[in-house]
Amino acid sequence: MAFVLRFAKTIRNNWKKSTVFGSAVAYGVSYSKEKYEIKQLMRYYCTEASRYGDVKIGQNQRTPKVIVLLNPAANRKDSEEDFQNYCEPILHLAGFEVDIVKTDSEGHARRYVEELATLPDALIVGGGDGTLSEAVSGMKRRSDGSQCPIGVLPLGRTNTMARKLFAAEGAKHSDLENVRTMANAAYAVIAGKKEKKDVMRIEVLPSVADETPPEKPVYALGTLQWGAFRDILALRDKYWYTASLRDYTAFLFNAFDGGHTWNCKARLAYTEPCTGCSNCYRDLDDQWAVKKQQEQQPRRWWSMFVPRSKTPPKTDYTKIVNEKCSVRHEIEIDPSELVIKTQNVDDTGTEAVEQPERNESKLQLVVGEQVDSGFGFISESWSRLRQRKYFECPSKATEGVISARTIELLPERLKVEETDPDLYYSIDNEAYEVRPVRVTLVPNAIEVFTF
Repeated sequence: MAFVLRFAKTIRNNWKKSTVFGSAVAYGVSYSKEKYEIKQLMRYYCTEASRYGDVKIGQNQRTPKVIVLLNPAANRKDSEEDFQNYCEPILHLAGFEVDIVKTDSEGHARRYVEELATLPDALIVGGGDGTLSEAVSGMKRRSDGSQCPIGVLPLGRTNTMARKLFAAEGAKHSDLENVRTMANAAYAVIAGKKEKKDVMRIEVLPSVADETPPEKPVYALGTLQWGAFRDILALRDKYWYTASLRDYTAFLFNAFDGGHTWNCKARLAYTEPCTGCSNCYRDLDDQWAVKKQQEQQPRRWWSMFVPRSKTPPKTDYTKIVNEKCSVRHEIEIDPSELVIKTQNVDDTGTEAVEQPERNESKLQLVVGEQVDSGFGFISESWSRLRQRKYFECPSKATEGVISARTIELLPERLKVEETDPDLYYSIDNEAYEVRPVRVTLVPNAIEVFTF
């Protein structure tokens, strides 16, 4: 009893030191507990992966080959360490032949996939949304039209697709949940469950006086954003000294800066979604030409003895007429933000719904409003940051949410002189120069491993 009294008296007489010491002890206990839980979690996933590898060896199955496109610069250069600790062991224990390719520059992933002689059994992308967009663009640009399933590892700062597929619903942001998401993404490649996802093809519209050959299109799974919100969010690393508050600080210090895109003045022309007709059947089935080419290829002599698998009859879209499909709707806009997104992106915090049917596929065009005051913009932006609704314009959208199949975006404000500020779109969180573009929905264009 005397010891308890002396201890209480010491704490009362040295309450400042006692508070600091107690906080340090509490942090140490919490840190140790989380590290222990991470270790136990990885032990579970590695055990499951090892069982899968043992079964495959026992059945003398072929060793699957996968290529990992790893962006070492992602997530402030922490991606490589995260991959080695939480993803690579799972793949190796499952008996996969893993070939790691580290990207070293912008566009490296796109060029590598586009020029790869033969695709592996699976292509795994380790990085953020930008690295994933590059890999998908490279695959869709391949001259032979070949494709393979894509695994998505959330190793970047922005991992919209991966978190929708693998993050636990309603889970709080923590190191343990981040590791769980990475392990889920790696194990999904082993499990082999796949979903088809829509992409949007973004093409630069050539001008009349432009005699250069057309640029190759860019493919994106998520969003195209234009406006002040994305301009300011891209500046958050300048305020690194505010640590976890850097996102909020960026909007606080730049909400009254006239150098950002506060006026997205443009002309929009769009067509309504279509379930398939003679006007858009090529866009609805991006693999049509590839399949037809494969059917025309000569077969081996022994193939006549191999029974052909029965496939359901394919819909002949050339005989379907939809008069509304080719009708163009034009509007003039002048908001502070514009968002074009696929249904792969869901800002409600729940997982994106699988869309096996083509008639569910569409682009969503969200036109924001003009900013009345800097303080109102700060309040709205902070609310979006707290709710992680980065791809959702303010609720008072001038045109609401417009469903579309194709969208032509013709900006009126372009850089003319050297003194004019640089203007950029954000396509899957990568910056592209503002130019007239056509955005076309390509439904069920790629296969992605899911959990």
